[in-house]
Amino acid sequence: MNILDCIVLALSILAVFAVGVLSGRRSRASASEGEFLMANKSLNKLQTGFSTAATDFGGSGMVGAIGYCYLVGMSGIWWNLTAAPAFLIVGFLFAKAFNRMDSATLPDYLGKRYSPAVKLLASVMHICSNVALLSSQFTIACAVLYTITGFSMTFCLIICLLLVICLTSGGLRSVVNTDAVLFVIIVTSLVVAVPIVLHAGGGLGSIAARLPDGFLRVTELGFWTPFSWFLLCFIGYSTNQNYVQRMAAAETEDTARFGAIFSGCFYLIISVILGIIGISAAVLMPGIEDSNAVFPELLLRFFPHGLIGLGVAGVFAATISTATSILHATTTLIVNDIWVPLRREKAAGVVRVSRAMVWVVALLSIGISMVSQNIINVIYISGLFYGACVFVPMVFGMKSSFANANGALASMLAALAVSLAWEYLPRFRPAVLEALPSNVVGITARHRIVCSVSFPFQDESAADGGQCGYHESEDVVLLVVVCHQQTDEEQECLDEKQLSQYLVYQLTVYHSLLSLYLIIYIISVFIPYYICRIYFNIETK
Repeated sequence: MNILDCIVLALSILAVFAVGVLSGRRSRASASEGEFLMANKSLNKLQTGFSTAATDFGGSGMVGAIGYCYLVGMSGIWWNLTAAPAFLIVGFLFAKAFNRMDSATLPDYLGKRYSPAVKLLASVMHICSNVALLSSQFTIACAVLYTITGFSMTFCLIICLLLVICLTSGGLRSVVNTDAVLFVIIVTSLVVAVPIVLHAGGGLGSIAARLPDGFLRVTELGFWTPFSWFLLCFIGYSTNQNYVQRMAAAETEDTARFGAIFSGCFYLIISVILGIIGISAAVLMPGIEDSNAVFPELLLRFFPHGLIGLGVAGVFAATISTATSILHATTTLIVNDIWVPLRREKAAGVVRVSRAMVWVVALLSIGISMVSQNIINVIYISGLFYGACVFVPMVFGMKSSFANANGALASMLAALAVSLAWEYLPRFRPAVLEALPSNVVGITARHRIVCSVSFPFQDESAADGGQCGYHESEDVVLLVVVCHQQTDEEQECLDEKQLSQYLVYQLTVYHSLLSLYLIIYIISVFIPYYICRIYFNIETK
């Protein structure tokens, strides 16, 4: 990098910093808890869409995807492309529910829907997960700056830390607005890269002619590998505070849905762009062993000065946008779900605690990033604690009325215990099932537990003294089991009109939850090997 590249990179960082400072003035002036944590539920479509997309599109989505396409061809686009249907499904199934759940966090909603114990357990697991993820983002950001710019690791660490903390300290509005700027930088750097690499390779036709057989086919990975990636994306987008918070803070339900759908459409386009860059690099620079070095090497060899700085800014923006979102989400979880219920402070005190907690979480994550030698394993284990435990209680909580607090808490504890035991005590695994990864075993366990504990039809708060009859809000999963488990005495409680409604309802209504339940259960049985070895790149024990 020469002086021109450094100027472009510096200007990009200054632009992001300026937007963050100006946006943060509103939360500092109002000293409002709702403004700092949720932007007073006023995010418009542009803010929600750009921020959601930038939050998810991190360093692995950019540098990692280009390197993967460099190795396997256009099939590598599934690394990002599977996020598109996941976001679209979340947008149509859950976005509106997230917006109207009247909670700043998903654990807070689960606490209202089930019990405070469920809220506390989900919050603690999510905080542990996010701290581990944030540590990996700091590591990636520092490595990118160090590799491309040649700055010392200490200097890169200080830049990343101060920038992320400053942007996050302004509250959600500051994070969202800077995400929008970072999103523009990311997209601009990639759109500019396409004509550069195509020109260097003599055009798309020339590049295609020099590629190995099968490099242009998108079916080389088969079906189950991309489908397992889709499953992980879907569960993550449905439960992770980083995404739920944007939909919850949107000004309307339609805005929340737009944010998720926009992100899905963004991935449809950006996946193809990254694929073109990756296969072009395979022709222009064959023989690179480290796939993560493909895009940095491409920048240094083929980009003119000035655009090298833009490319570096794009990679840096992808990493920083994810880090700020994770840091603010973690702060919200700690303050909203743990600190406020314990201390009951006034709004001004909550905002001060929130800003202090930003520093605490950031420094803790930096410490973890400095001692952790295996980033992928950190991400995998962190995901083991939260996503595998909360997804089913969240789905049944929002889409049904039968799941109760005992079932939710028991399923989460069982999923956590089974997942950890399966991960760290491999000698106790049955030989037939030893290839199953820990998170899939946890998912399967919680399906069984939440249904088994919730299905006894007793509700102490019911007006009829605990006898649970049929409610029209119940869904078909409950009804199918009811018709098998009801005693003769319970069946007699249903009069002729109720029984006919019961049977018609069982056949025609709320098929979506049954389909979702069956799909998840089938997936958890048939694709474990791919989740463990291909997505996480961890050898099965």
